[in-house]
Amino acid sequence: MSATLDKIIEEVKALRPDERRELRDKLDSLFIEPKPAMTEDEFARHLAAKGIISLPALSAEDTEDDDWEPVEVTGQPLSEMIIEERR
Repeated sequence: MSATLDKIIEEVKALRPDERRELRDKLDSLFIEPKPAMTEDEFARHLAAKGIISLPALSAEDTEDDDWEPVEVTGQPLSEMIIEERR
């Protein structure tokens, strides 16, 4: 072992039991893998489970959006119409 590590071990041995527990807790926290961040849906379900919010029930219409296709519109784009009207 290196001299620095030996010195640290000797200093740890000199600590009071409560200080050793505190040191152990801090060292353990350094090696804990952080949890991945929750997605927005997971967070909403978490809040609903705690009773903080309520989630609306999904209807059949809400789940059938996979087949949605935008409607083709001809003519001048709406954004251009708005700009012309403001002039």
